[in-house]
Amino acid sequence: MKETQNLQTSADGKVFRNKEQAQSFDFALSRRWISGIPYEVAFWRSYYRNPKARKSLMSWSQYGKECKLDHFDVASFIKGVKNDNPVIVDVGCALSYMFSNIIGGKEYNVVYLDPLAPYYNRILEDYSLPYPRIAFGMGETLRLHFKNDSVTLMHIRNALDHSIRPIMVIWQALMCLHVGGVLYLNHKPNEAEHEAYVGFHQYNIDCREGRLIIWNKEECVDVGEELSGYAEVKASITESGRIVGVVTKTAEIPADHAAVMESGQYASGMLETLMTYFHSSFNSAGYQSRRLAFTLGHGFMRLLPGGIVKKIKQVISGKKANL
Repeated sequence: MKETQNLQTSADGKVFRNKEQAQSFDFALSRRWISGIPYEVAFWRSYYRNPKARKSLMSWSQYGKECKLDHFDVASFIKGVKNDNPVIVDVGCALSYMFSNIIGGKEYNVVYLDPLAPYYNRILEDYSLPYPRIAFGMGETLRLHFKNDSVTLMHIRNALDHSIRPIMVIWQALMCLHVGGVLYLNHKPNEAEHEAYVGFHQYNIDCREGRLIIWNKEECVDVGEELSGYAEVKASITESGRIVGVVTKTAEIPADHAAVMESGQYASGMLETLMTYFHSSFNSAGYQSRRLAFTLGHGFMRLLPGGIVKKIKQVISGKKANL
């Protein structure tokens, strides 16, 4: 099903979707996302299989440490919430555990959520690691996992740009958050460009003149403009160059809003996509082939110095690399 074409063009030539325009479910995007699963699973298994890489990853992990977020005082925010047991969710957490369960010196029950939870939990079991198991859930269907207005804080790091439709994930998060709740985003800038649009890397996150922007080769969305009337969006760039977005819900989203009506399409659409995708022998064979290729490829890359890996990615993405 092709997306509706009611688009607007900005002065710099980028295409913007009309914020009032509901999106039809895009089966092509969903199939592309499914085909990217082997890449992502192989990436994390290569990290956990390699003792040196796993040790490095665990040294970066924030689990069990005091939570600190760039450009956002999370301890003060949680302290100001009139709820002793706020619902806190790390969406698209993968296996990095970069969001801590300790905030302001107090331990909280953080829900670690990811659509690849079955794969990730298997990796945790294989290596007998004492980290919390991952709950299954897609960003595009968050409201199926949490009641409306029930969540205080949602954290998404390096995952929004891996989703089928990032702006839909943001709308879903807003539906789950109560007024005053926060969606915190922290991402590498324009990662799809750097990763040559391979696997889950289909969207870029950027900050332009203080505006949070989501874009790829087909479209560009100004998040603040998209959420106008329902959320306040603050975007900034850290000293290390990461993109931070702090989205604070300011108003209830009416039940007949286009984003609410659209959200149900994603659950049924993904189910239909999965059923038809793997019914095809060609798709199934291709999926397993990619699984083998990426497992071997990531394992090999994990043995190389980081600088060489970066240059290889530059070559793949078509950028000049001085090898």
